[in-house]
Amino acid sequence: MLRIHFSLFFALWTTTAYAQTMSKTIIDFCSPTEPKSCGIGGKCVELSLGNRCECPNGFMGRMCQRPCQDVYKSCARWKSEERCHWTRPISPFFADNCALSCGQCRNNGKQLALALPPILDNIEWFVGRWESKTSAPYRFPEPMSGPYKEILDVQISEVPAFDRPPVNISIRAESLDGTDVHVEFGFLTSKPFHEDTGFVELNKPDTGDDLVSIELVTNTGLMLIEEGTVRGTQIRLETKYKKAMPGVFRTEIVKAKRIFEGCDEQVVEKIQKSVQLHDRPNPDTN
Repeated sequence: MLRIHFSLFFALWTTTAYAQTMSKTIIDFCSPTEPKSCGIGGKCVELSLGNRCECPNGFMGRMCQRPCQDVYKSCARWKSEERCHWTRPISPFFADNCALSCGQCRNNGKQLALALPPILDNIEWFVGRWESKTSAPYRFPEPMSGPYKEILDVQISEVPAFDRPPVNISIRAESLDGTDVHVEFGFLTSKPFHEDTGFVELNKPDTGDDLVSIELVTNTGLMLIEEGTVRGTQIRLETKYKKAMPGVFRTEIVKAKRIFEGCDEQVVEKIQKSVQLHDRPNPDTN
């Protein structure tokens, strides 16, 4: 009797698992009817996991837009462990991030000093060094003493091991009279809505926004975490966590939202926030 129950349970379990596997979302990253969806010289091919670009010699990426090279430093070791081969039917991770080592493309002598991981393609437009100058002291996360100039530096970072990769962010704002300097350091990472991980995602809608997160620490003793979405060349952020060192930070952020938007070789930042003022403690008072 026990054997019969076990057999029935096993049959039901395998049937359910098979149905879930078959319900995996198909993600198309290109279209055979759009000649430029794979860049110059690329070809869109139909695969069981969805449409993918077949790139010409020397190029890689979802749209064949970058030189053929490895993204992760661990690619040579992963190749020796044969991960390029045995993971290929279930996940494109190694083919995408270790394209050179896994034989997905051939290098033609050109490569970038650091390659942006494919998972961060949606923020490629944001990478770079951006400079601005204002006529007012209003600024995120803290106001300046007067008009200021600012440098926003978003740079690709090395990816040493298996992890969700970030880009580095550094910001330096200096008042025009040189008396006030604010500096922030941190990183930004993203999770695309259409992320081909090889895992089953049940009851997931067909469309949605990519997610993004920024973590920053400042030279004034403040730590911030912002979360939001990426849509096209627009990043929308809202402050989700804030922590200030006692006696250092004068204004407390109650609520803050900001938008970065790429437009005609520029990045425009829009800020909406409310703050609560706190007096600095008197060091002579016990």
